[in-house]
Amino acid sequence: MHVFPFNRRNLTVIVSFLTLAISLPVSAANNKNQQRRYITPEEVHVTVSPAALQKADAIYESVRNDYATCKLTADGVVDKALYHKVWRPELAARCLQLVADKNNRAKAELGYLYTHSRTSYMFPGQQIAGQQLMETAANSGYKKANDYLGIYYNNKKDYKKAWNYFNAAGSEHIPFALTVMGEMYEKGQGVKKDYSKAREYYQKAAILCDATGAAKYGTVLQRQWFGNVDLADAFFWTYLAGEFGNDVARSNLQLPIRGERFGDDKNTAFVRNSLILKDGWNDKMGHPLEQEPIYKDGYRVSVIARSIAAEKGDEWSLFYLGSMSYNDEFLNHSGDFIRQCYEPIIETEKLPEPALALVYERMADLYRKGDGVKIDKAKADRYTRKAADYGSLAAYKIIEQIPE
Repeated sequence: MHVFPFNRRNLTVIVSFLTLAISLPVSAANNKNQQRRYITPEEVHVTVSPAALQKADAIYESVRNDYATCKLTADGVVDKALYHKVWRPELAARCLQLVADKNNRAKAELGYLYTHSRTSYMFPGQQIAGQQLMETAANSGYKKANDYLGIYYNNKKDYKKAWNYFNAAGSEHIPFALTVMGEMYEKGQGVKKDYSKAREYYQKAAILCDATGAAKYGTVLQRQWFGNVDLADAFFWTYLAGEFGNDVARSNLQLPIRGERFGDDKNTAFVRNSLILKDGWNDKMGHPLEQEPIYKDGYRVSVIARSIAAEKGDEWSLFYLGSMSYNDEFLNHSGDFIRQCYEPIIETEKLPEPALALVYERMADLYRKGDGVKIDKAKADRYTRKAADYGSLAAYKIIEQIPE
């Protein structure tokens, strides 16, 4: 039976953390923004080295050879493709193409790469082919392809067709599909406008770690027409949205952005800087996003409420507090405190994969550096492998020895 590790001594530790957190103005975090050096247009370039491209070719050849010699099944190739997608979508596409003619899962995933807004630019002229691949997979009974098609047709503003595909997907949806469905309810697109339904779908997406869904759920929790206002939970989910990769949410909390979460090149970071923070935007890239300032005091209530929940073993609260401490945001960094928060999460592995990826990545970092724990290279390596398996780009690069 799991017992939460906060004893009386530990409770004193967390109270001291909270006292410090409450005494710190949010402007202290904002000072980090002011000190950040923004990337200029002249510095924008893709930093994929020839050695990294050679590594991608070698990985592809390894997958191809293993499939040709029956060491990998078609589903095994898809698993490999999705694992390597963390680093390079183009590499994932090459692997998926090996089995797309006979595997519906491969068809759906390849079609999604060809059509999704974050990856379609890498595959010019492939949108129609992607649509056809997803439709073939959906017609063959692969339900996940219906969600992919719902997202695709929503982007095309064909809301009726999008909603039909979402309905065809059944009750189990991918996280981002839940976010899109929430947006459709919020705006009345393809379905009757329903703010309570929008809030419900954003909440479902947030719980599954969709960054956009968590950010939107944090927003609706501030607005009366969506239901009861809850600023503490609004701050909680907005902060977690930033953890899952939404830098607009981080900007709204006056925290420095982490553009590298979206990729491994300076171009990504520059675009994020340009579009999100007012003092970082450039007229060549577009206008800054206008977002209302949020939660002058929300974080105080949130941290206190979540600390009480953490003592009772609530794993989301443990993840939240441990992440704040790891990032040195609102709670001071303490390796021992982070370990106490993250270890119960590792024991159960009940949180969704994006959260587990961060937990394992950060625990590996603690054991690699001896931060609040004894240095343990074996444990660090084991945790890094788990983090990579769950989708951590930083851990993936370590495991796969990706050159910069």
